[in-house]
Amino acid sequence: MTAVKNEKSFFEIFKNLDDPRDNRGKIYPLIDIILLALYGVLVGYSDFTNMSYYLKKREAELSMEFGLSEGVPSHDVFSDVFRVIDVEKFMALFVEWTKSLEFAKTGQHVAIDGKAVRAATKKAESGNIPYVLSAFLCGCGISIGQKEVGEKTNEIPEIPKLLDLIDIKGCTVTIDAIGTQKDIMDKTIEKEGHFCLQLKKNQCAAFEDVDLFFKDLEEEHKEEFKKLSSHTEITKNHGRIEKREYYTFADAGEIKRMLDSRWVYVNCIGMARLTRTVGETTTTEIHYHLLDTETPAEKYMELARGHWEIENSLHWVLDIHFHEDASTANSGNAISNLTLLRKIAFNFTKLEPSMKKKTTKQKMIDFMTDIQLFKKLVFDVIPAK
Repeated sequence: MTAVKNEKSFFEIFKNLDDPRDNRGKIYPLIDIILLALYGVLVGYSDFTNMSYYLKKREAELSMEFGLSEGVPSHDVFSDVFRVIDVEKFMALFVEWTKSLEFAKTGQHVAIDGKAVRAATKKAESGNIPYVLSAFLCGCGISIGQKEVGEKTNEIPEIPKLLDLIDIKGCTVTIDAIGTQKDIMDKTIEKEGHFCLQLKKNQCAAFEDVDLFFKDLEEEHKEEFKKLSSHTEITKNHGRIEKREYYTFADAGEIKRMLDSRWVYVNCIGMARLTRTVGETTTTEIHYHLLDTETPAEKYMELARGHWEIENSLHWVLDIHFHEDASTANSGNAISNLTLLRKIAFNFTKLEPSMKKKTTKQKMIDFMTDIQLFKKLVFDVIPAK
């Protein structure tokens, strides 16, 4: 991520969100509704009915701390507002905010993966499960963008659109096998990023060529295989032994001869082999990745393994602690806007330095019992690291 001098607080950025409501009968300022809903999500409420009930219990304190002119609105107001907020404008402010947070240097790892919001399915209509693509800054552990996948499309055409929303200059983007597409590679390079994309049998010809190449190299040209950049890790735990081997091949000329012209930006190929032994049983898995730049095997390992941080950290927390998979809101823009609100809450749990060693649940309890922690993140400028 490129360096950004952060001179604005969360409040200063999000108070500029356009209010789509008709002025007639409009009582509650939009920024008040956003802050109250964010606090409600942050302390564990996933539905507006119970959220509003809880917030009203603390209405006097919240009004004093945040200067609320009209107090806490009803659950219907929350629902109506998040249904009509412009998704693209809300997202643009989120990106502006995240650019100024933690990642003021290049060389970062951005993982992209999709996640279903199962309870929001419109069973009476298409029955399709809503799906949201997310971009996650590994290492820092921050959500940096999202794009809802439309009912009549899939992830593939939406990934370049997500890449257009975020800043990936100098970063390496990882995506599972569905993202191994020419258009996605082109967009990544256009945005001055790098890629490490998993290669599976959905790209049949390329997979077979790469698989045959590594097998032939290891079995018939052992001395050449030994010259590859390599890294091995062995772990033993509760009677299970796992051996992870990583290799990268970066002869660009040979790669161009191996693959067809669609993969013009591929200049390095990685092979990851996991050998797992439990008792008398041994199993082996082999994975391949396409990379645009020569990459040492140890760095390749970090990218291949680090990709799953988006699943194990972001998606897991959104479901377990913020109850995303139980959210039934599905009218208008509610799905996208509420998934983004939960990502803001997720980021808040990462941004308070005093909470670094605490679990997510402990952090949520701290926000519930000490409103000053939330107020600090809303109104203070968070310095870029």
